[in-house]
Amino acid sequence: MTIQVAPSTPHTDAVISLLEAADLIVGRALHPEGGGWQGEPGRADYVPYDVVYPAPGTPDGNLAEPLEYLDYKAQITCWGATETQAEQEADRVRAAVVGQLLTVAGRSSYRIQQPPGSRHVRRDDSVSPPEWQAVVDIEVRTQHTA
Repeated sequence: MTIQVAPSTPHTDAVISLLEAADLIVGRALHPEGGGWQGEPGRADYVPYDVVYPAPGTPDGNLAEPLEYLDYKAQITCWGATETQAEQEADRVRAAVVGQLLTVAGRSSYRIQQPPGSRHVRRDDSVSPPEWQAVVDIEVRTQHTA
């Protein structure tokens, strides 16, 4: 049997499902509805939110099945009105995904990991008032199942 390259899209769907199951507001490469300022920026309440930026998966395998695995990566950017709020949102994201298995049809999953080298929380001055972001990078390997 010849195995085809596994698509990344179902992997992204599974990551978003894990985040939504933890009651997090999440968008797929876009600012999600319901997140951010709930009225006039700087005066209204701010609801932290997350944006998943998926990377195309990288196939891997052996001579017999060169496409058996897919190494999937994504960046989850966590937004807050303050540094603390962004950092706390990143904590919630890590709790929701790190160590979990992805549910992808026709594939088994290793546990999601956060690779070393996380970026620092940083301020975004391109908007007024400034917002803060923390980035959680994740990676996971899935394997074709018969």
